[in-house]
Amino acid sequence: MVRLHRWQVLLSIVAAVCTILAGIGLMTSSGYLISRAAERPPILDLMLIIVAVRFFALSRAAFRYLERLVSHDLTFKWLMTLRVQLYRALEPLIPGLLLHRKAGDLMGRMVADLDTLQNDYLRVAAPAITAAVTVSVTVIALHFFSPLIAWTAFIFLALNGIAVPWYATVRARGLGREQVLARSDLQAALVEDIQGVGDLLLLGADATHRRRTHNRSLRLGRLQGRQAVVTGLQDALSHLCAHLGMWTVLLLAIPLVSAGAIAGVHLALLTLAVLTSFEAVQSLGVAFQFHEQSRTAARRLDDLRNEPLPIRVTDAPKPITGTDIHFEHATFAYHAEVTLSDITFSLPAGRRVAVVGPSGAGKSTLAHLMLRFRDPTAGIITWADCELCTYSQEEILRHVAVVPQHIHLFNSTLRENLRLARPEADEQALWTALEQAQLADWVRRLPDGLDTFIGEQGAGLSGGERQRMAIARAMLKDAPVLFLDEPTAHLDADTEQRVIAALLTFSRKRSLLWITHRLIRLEDVHSILVMEQGRIVERGPHAQLIEANGLYARMLRQQNQVLGP
Repeated sequence: MVRLHRWQVLLSIVAAVCTILAGIGLMTSSGYLISRAAERPPILDLMLIIVAVRFFALSRAAFRYLERLVSHDLTFKWLMTLRVQLYRALEPLIPGLLLHRKAGDLMGRMVADLDTLQNDYLRVAAPAITAAVTVSVTVIALHFFSPLIAWTAFIFLALNGIAVPWYATVRARGLGREQVLARSDLQAALVEDIQGVGDLLLLGADATHRRRTHNRSLRLGRLQGRQAVVTGLQDALSHLCAHLGMWTVLLLAIPLVSAGAIAGVHLALLTLAVLTSFEAVQSLGVAFQFHEQSRTAARRLDDLRNEPLPIRVTDAPKPITGTDIHFEHATFAYHAEVTLSDITFSLPAGRRVAVVGPSGAGKSTLAHLMLRFRDPTAGIITWADCELCTYSQEEILRHVAVVPQHIHLFNSTLRENLRLARPEADEQALWTALEQAQLADWVRRLPDGLDTFIGEQGAGLSGGERQRMAIARAMLKDAPVLFLDEPTAHLDADTEQRVIAALLTFSRKRSLLWITHRLIRLEDVHSILVMEQGRIVERGPHAQLIEANGLYARMLRQQNQVLGP
């Protein structure tokens, strides 16, 4: 950042130094003016110092404005650069990163931790450099009057700028890191509670989660209270040190004035110069505190940036020329835990394959490998006779329409959420997709139709309506491969039958991979893969699996006992 904006950095530091020096000049020239005026000299003898008072008063305000303008502009540029760099680092990790990190924690790192880093320049680096330059100039200037006064002022300035902040840092050791972590925990809890408020109220768990969030808020408040106590103590010691320095210099200067070593009119000048110069080191205590917070935030962001890539990056990705997909002995292990083992099957162009099995059997992981959210740890996956790793993730997703189990809808209109699949789609294409998803009649009854705002995460829609929005979006995309992950979740039985019929009709000329718990209309697919504990334990069409009387047949009997045939 310094190399990129070196002239702006230099300008902000020069402006900060000039601001403090102008304050010192204003106080010293005012003190000298009053002392000199007490001697009743001719008015012309005072004109120069009067002009100096006016100059320092105006220049201090101008330099302060310039310093604030340049330093804040530099900070915003820095934050913008960091956000872009972080986004570019995270983009290849998504959505694999979301599988093992909480959304609230990610948001806290990308928002709160990045905002914390803005203090790294404004309240850490710039004040330290400004203090070093200003103290050096002040001590050199005082040395011309008296080396004793100069070194005395330097000692008190060092105590105020180094010893007092160091003592406060020792008293507050670990508080900065704990505040960053506590703030992150609170934000993660708030995001989870807000996103799941409907389920929490339905299950009667809202009081428990409210207490959890309240306790985290209290913990952050206690940490901030402890930090405030340390800050107050530090401010008190800092002001005490500044005034002790002023009185010490005054007591040392009086004998020098009596001995004629220093002119009497310079007594107020020296005293006020020392007192005002402490402005340069007053902010160093805050710098020590924010430095710990900035380091913690930076480590948390580096933790994200150093996350290993879930897929191999392709330097020269190929275009996809077909839709035949083959898994050959594909295995996937996450943190040494094998979740898929020796998976072999084919999804030829125009064929329908269903994947069923109990929860935790590895069905979703299979889908993640096909969409190249992750690469297999062993075996290969080919698409159009080329390994999947030779294609970019963007190229794969251009050829796949997905109805995920967890749908994301943006706080916008129905029209804009649909057009995510195909931005150039016309009005007729939108209504055709809605008709196929059994959603058109409901949209027509809305006062604003397709221009209805649906709220954050589709809060204005029911679970079934959100599900059918995802189905309509997939149909609108019109990709050669259709991937369904529990597409009829949240739908009533009648709507479920109509939607499945529409999906099967829609996929007639497409490749279909259908992950489902509900064993309904599976006689209409060409092949069924039955998974258990990360392995394919059965495969074949519906009638053959019923005749085999294995896991699939048992699952179907259990479903019929609960729901009816």
